[in-house]
Amino acid sequence: MDFSGWVNQSITWVGQYPELLAITIFLVSFLESLVIIGIFIPGVVLLFGLAALCGGGALSLESTLFAAFLGAVAGDGLSFYVGRRYSTQTQSIWPLTRYPELIIQSERFFKQHGGKSVVIGRFVGPLRCFLPLAVGALGMPPSRFIAFNVASAIAWAPWYILPGFLVGAAIDIETPLPQHFYPVLGSLLLIIVLTAGLFTQLHWHLRPSGSFYRWISNRFETSGFAHRLWDNLYSLRNGEREYPISSALLFTGGVFGFAFVTLLTLYLPSVQQLNLTVAGVLTDIHIPLLDMIFVGLTLLGNPGFLYLFFGWFVTLLVVRQRFHLAFLCILGGLSAHALTSFLKAVLQIQRPDSPGIPDSFAYPSGHTSGAILVYGLITAFIARERLPHHRWGIYVTGGIWVLLIACSRLYLQVHWLSDIVGGTLLGLTLCGLIRTLQSPYDRQPVWTDKWIAVFGFGAAILVISYLLLTFPAAIARFQLFSG
Repeated sequence: MDFSGWVNQSITWVGQYPELLAITIFLVSFLESLVIIGIFIPGVVLLFGLAALCGGGALSLESTLFAAFLGAVAGDGLSFYVGRRYSTQTQSIWPLTRYPELIIQSERFFKQHGGKSVVIGRFVGPLRCFLPLAVGALGMPPSRFIAFNVASAIAWAPWYILPGFLVGAAIDIETPLPQHFYPVLGSLLLIIVLTAGLFTQLHWHLRPSGSFYRWISNRFETSGFAHRLWDNLYSLRNGEREYPISSALLFTGGVFGFAFVTLLTLYLPSVQQLNLTVAGVLTDIHIPLLDMIFVGLTLLGNPGFLYLFFGWFVTLLVVRQRFHLAFLCILGGLSAHALTSFLKAVLQIQRPDSPGIPDSFAYPSGHTSGAILVYGLITAFIARERLPHHRWGIYVTGGIWVLLIACSRLYLQVHWLSDIVGGTLLGLTLCGLIRTLQSPYDRQPVWTDKWIAVFGFGAAILVISYLLLTFPAAIARFQLFSG
């Protein structure tokens, strides 16, 4: 029996006992988060399979996410209690004595990252089930831990549940699985994992104390012209210089990557075949809750909203009298819009034939390039105020956000996969260029906690107001809920 047949039979049986399925998801999430036991629980695989059963109709998405959320909160909560209860004895009582390295690493991780370690640690391999123990042993107040625990579980549950749920939704009893579904899904996941791994490694080696950063700096030091140019490009915090090596490499790599993908899109027929295959797979995958989520996400990538959102950010830069930084942000936004419009007009690649599509051409995706530029620059500004080894969590959060906006264009079938890839590379190119140009004007703290709070408050008002005004019309335009 193939996988889809097994899922269909399982859905038929489990559909009679949805409470049992919810309890099972809770237990897997609970055990996966529990100290020591979590090491031996293949949580990713088990939750993927269980979520696939739910996606076939055995359990609603809301109930599935809630069960996983509760299990994760309970597992981390019990681990925290064990750490708080035994405190200084955590490395001297069995069976914790068998894992001294993981306990030491978790304590070090908490001392480096503070409360954020509870959120970050849930996604960090073997440490995920030991961090709550270490946090409890080192004396974090329970109320503070609960806040971080709940926040991390809210982010964790969709990350683990949605992939399997979408697969289950595709394997409907009455609807055959789209052709090439698994190769396409596997390829997309592989691309995401490899890209995330590449950026993680680059970020690690390009921090000021990283080997690659030092190697490039030494090369520039030995070149006369390059040294004079380079010596004026540093930004400054607490007397420490930081050169925009990662931004310059992002710009350079983005230029070559965008040119390469554009040539493939224009002259390689298999790219169009891949586009059609991905579109065909997504045609039958529509879940009411996901429809609403992705319509909302795509609205937050609309040019009109991005102008408002970025305008608020730039206004605060002007209030802070950071005029050069504000001007370069405006230049970046206008350049993204102009370049995208120009390339669409020149390349003239048609969009998919779907409801609600704009009249413009497809390649590259303006939503994606604009979102990456706007949210990418904001993310970079906020991350710059943190120590280098504390920034990656901020970049990961920003990266996931723009990835979801890009995926919304695929899900709603208003862009091809190649449009999204091209838009991503164009946005990263411009983001790298603008951050490189901004570096010599970024020598005093810009975004203290106070100003981040002011920006966040205004941003929340903009998001809520824009969605309230535009969401009903967007739902009707995409024709997702008829019947």
